[in-house]
Amino acid sequence: MATDQQANAACVILSGTGADGTTGLRAIKENGGVCVVQQPESARYDGMPLSAVGTGLIDFVKPAGEILECLQGFFSRRAGREPNEAEASVVADHIDDMCRVLRTAIGHDFSGYKRSTLVRRVERRMHVLGIDTGRAYLNRIRNDANECDALFRDLLINVTRFFRDTEAFEMLRQRVVEPLMAGRPSDEDIRVWIPGCSSGEEAYSIAMMFAEAARLSGEPLAVQIFATDIDEQMLSIAREGSYPASALADLPPPLRERYTIPHAERFQIAPAIRDMIRFSSHSLVKDPPFSRIDLVSCRNLLIYFDDQLQQSVIPLFHYALRPGGFLFLGPSESVGRFEHLFQPIDQQARLFERAPGAPNYPIDLPGSGRQPVPRRGRDGSGPTSSHGSENLAIRRLVERYAPASLIVDQDGAIISAYGKLGRYFEFPVTRTGGSSAVNLARPGLRAVIGPLLRQARDERRRVVARDVDVEGDYGVQPTEVICDPLGDGTLLFVFRDTGPFHSSDPSELQDLERGDDHMEALEDELRLTRHRLRSAIEELETANEELKSSNEEMMSMNEELQSTNEELTTVNDELKSKVDQLTVANSDLRNFYESTDLAVIVLDADLKVRNYTEAATAIFPLKPADRGRLLTDVASRLNGAGHLDDARAVAGGAPATQRRVSTIDGQHVYSLRVLPYRTQSGEVAGASLVLTDITDALSLERELADERERLDLAIKAAGIGVWEYCPETGETVLDGVERRMFDIDAAEAGRIDPLMERIDPEDRDAVRAALIDAVARNEDYEATFRVRGEDGEVRWVKGFGRTVAGSVPPRLVGVSIDVTPEYALAETRELMLREMNHRVKNLFAVIAGMITVAARTHDAIPELATDLRTRIAALGRAHSLASPAGEPQAVGLEDVVSATLAPYRDHAEITIEGPPVALDRGCLSPLALILHEWATNAVKYGVLGTHGAGRLTVRWQTDEDGIALEWSEEGPARAEVAASRRGFGSILVETSMRQLRGTMTSAFTDTMFRLDMRLPATVMAHD
Repeated sequence: MATDQQANAACVILSGTGADGTTGLRAIKENGGVCVVQQPESARYDGMPLSAVGTGLIDFVKPAGEILECLQGFFSRRAGREPNEAEASVVADHIDDMCRVLRTAIGHDFSGYKRSTLVRRVERRMHVLGIDTGRAYLNRIRNDANECDALFRDLLINVTRFFRDTEAFEMLRQRVVEPLMAGRPSDEDIRVWIPGCSSGEEAYSIAMMFAEAARLSGEPLAVQIFATDIDEQMLSIAREGSYPASALADLPPPLRERYTIPHAERFQIAPAIRDMIRFSSHSLVKDPPFSRIDLVSCRNLLIYFDDQLQQSVIPLFHYALRPGGFLFLGPSESVGRFEHLFQPIDQQARLFERAPGAPNYPIDLPGSGRQPVPRRGRDGSGPTSSHGSENLAIRRLVERYAPASLIVDQDGAIISAYGKLGRYFEFPVTRTGGSSAVNLARPGLRAVIGPLLRQARDERRRVVARDVDVEGDYGVQPTEVICDPLGDGTLLFVFRDTGPFHSSDPSELQDLERGDDHMEALEDELRLTRHRLRSAIEELETANEELKSSNEEMMSMNEELQSTNEELTTVNDELKSKVDQLTVANSDLRNFYESTDLAVIVLDADLKVRNYTEAATAIFPLKPADRGRLLTDVASRLNGAGHLDDARAVAGGAPATQRRVSTIDGQHVYSLRVLPYRTQSGEVAGASLVLTDITDALSLERELADERERLDLAIKAAGIGVWEYCPETGETVLDGVERRMFDIDAAEAGRIDPLMERIDPEDRDAVRAALIDAVARNEDYEATFRVRGEDGEVRWVKGFGRTVAGSVPPRLVGVSIDVTPEYALAETRELMLREMNHRVKNLFAVIAGMITVAARTHDAIPELATDLRTRIAALGRAHSLASPAGEPQAVGLEDVVSATLAPYRDHAEITIEGPPVALDRGCLSPLALILHEWATNAVKYGVLGTHGAGRLTVRWQTDEDGIALEWSEEGPARAEVAASRRGFGSILVETSMRQLRGTMTSAFTDTMFRLDMRLPATVMAHD
């Protein structure tokens, strides 16, 4: 939230124990948010409020009931005065005055801080106090020392943590800490300077890294760390070395266990680490730097300095470091244009190495009002003194006697200037004119300096421009310009006059009279005297700096002694606290041993009993007097001595073991775990035997195995396939029944795609959607689909499945059942119902036609009813033949004829003969109606009405064209039938014959009547 909302974030610390809110408080404060804490006196538990107030980062301390109103007021004031350029400029107009007030009241100068940071922090304090104008806030800090202190702490932004930017610290360990420890001379200490250490987390982090490197390499820990800051409150926290328990999360576990001392809600840095660090008040801006330093760690401090202050501070680091020393900066910081002083080791980690060679630059201490010179020895002699004199001579020669010259970069920006350049360049009073040599050159010179720069830069050789007339305010100066490339990529411009100055008005000039040589000599003497006096003053200042540095070290030593006394007091308190904790721990351990059901025996390296639980006495008859006795001398109810061998091996350094052991009587089985007994330092000093009674668990395991075997038998007997599917990976696990059901081999059973290819394309999408829904909605899977085998056989399969709870990635487990017989039965039933429906429809259609025709041919209703009844009865008999119970079968022609003539068996001699012929069930009703009409006519007019005097023969034959059926009546003369009137029966026969696509002929004599019917092959049933 702090990173996302920046200044819009708010941190509220309420009643509670511990210091968990401190981490969030620092993050909110670092990003410009507001922090409010409940008044500790009004809190039920004041642990968290007191910890927050102790950080010094709190803006408001309010009772709980006033916090909401306080936040509303703060944000409403800021919302009502949205920062804009006009307001910011008004505040910026008073920034210099505010810095002067702070410098007077606090003693520290913030004028070198970035203006935007100063303006933002001042506006924030104005919002907190409800002040509307910069002038009003200036008056406030002039008259309120507490507000001066609050603004001072707000400007410092004391936000840090252990091992901030873990990757950068890891690179520091590999490239700096370990090489320094490996290359340290035996008679020298490693010196580390950490300016801007705040509350000390960074200093302790680096100290832990050096301590760990010394421990791993076996080298003595000869490291001095100077951690400095200008905030005494933060230095007090750093010296105490006590931090909230939540900060432990930033420490690597090995360092956390080795170099911290945990308390209830806080932890303290181990004394060995604290002894490495000297915390002292020191200003990087105004105080002399430390010297002979191996590592300078200045992280996230330069980002608050403006460019000018950064250019003053970075040479200080170069001066403080030994040749080959290291500079460690924050992730947003760099060495700027001082790349020639520091060579990058790891650019991403902002890790640099000091370039070799003595300093050749003037060190500027901002805020000191002086220009330091290189240091010299106490006796005024030695290499330092000679180098300083040589440098002064060279500088004097360049500034006074050498031609005017410039050093520029490849873009023409001025880096250094020597000599009097006023006749060649126009230097503005302010900085707004820029620093480009081309832009500042006077007319005449401006036209040639650009081409000279480009040619020398591109060709990498010296280029000269002669007879260049430089136009000044009072005339023209003939000049020769030389551009000489230097080895570091910069270019040197040298300007030499080639002739006298030509005035624009010669009458205004007058030559100097001879005879003034003594004045020049006096001026030279005066100049030399001033030079010597300045050198003496600089040497004195250097000596004063050394004395001041020594005095500061003595003050640091006094503070360390005072801190040592405080630490001794703290140690006494810690010892008392540890005794209390040890008493509680012993009580907890005793209660554990007495109450646990686990049988635990703790042994030393010689297998002597250290301690045991009450449950262990059921296996080993131990008594309190047996502590210190060899376990081998104690009777045991266990079968064998394998537990002793395991304990002996583990106590000797073998890894932990686990086995099953049983009692001698075989009534109990135990799970025996033998674990190493480790001391506080991690060394193995014995073994622990832990026995768990698993008799009931083994019995339950056997029962489960029996149940699983019965379940497997049931699944195999029922032909149920079991499967497992992972939707994310597409992997499947199939048993043998499932593979046979889908007709795939074991090689294809590992993926879902072969199974999907076996599923009918019409069902495939539905199955895939059901699987996806089951996983997405955590529901049961159910689907019915068709599976086509390699031979084309189609099976109906019904699948059930369920998501395994807690599986990652999600998995489905289910079964598949072959339901092909059920679907075949259902299809047969449906087919029969459709056929029956069709026949009933046809039957009703025939009956409707019979009624329609009979209504036209009958006049009497009784006769109509009798006629329809007999014909419907014939249809019923034919329908009963077509609809037998059980499996549908073909209907034979002989059965149809026999069923039609059965009511007339006693009317005449009836002969039925012909080969077996199976009829199509759709042709049964028309054929039955035709035979019924012939039989009815035979009763009315033929042999079936003679009561035994005639003979009826029905015979048929089959060939490729169909069936030829003959109806022959022999007997008395057939009764006359009116030829002029066609009855209902004749019409019904003709209609039925057309349905069968057959033909019929008739012939008769006095004693014989014959009907011949020819039916096509389509009336016969085909398998």
